[in-house]
Amino acid sequence: MSITAGYRVPGNPRGQAFTLPDFCWGKIGFDDACRIAESLRRAAGREPHWQTVRGKLIRLAKSKGGAA
Repeated sequence: MSITAGYRVPGNPRGQAFTLPDFCWGKIGFDDACRIAESLRRAAGREPHWQTVRGKLIRLAKSKGGAA
């Protein structure tokens, strides 16, 4: 099973969406994804790849007591 997550992308009204493992449910949210994406934008000076944002969200969920 999986859940769908996403974040805002400046200049794109649709944003970006992807799936996450079900252990992430209730541990992370839309605000976390937006915050991570914005942090990566500032650090790199460009739009981050969605897989980078997804990976950081999964690591965040694991750090909050998710699956190993």
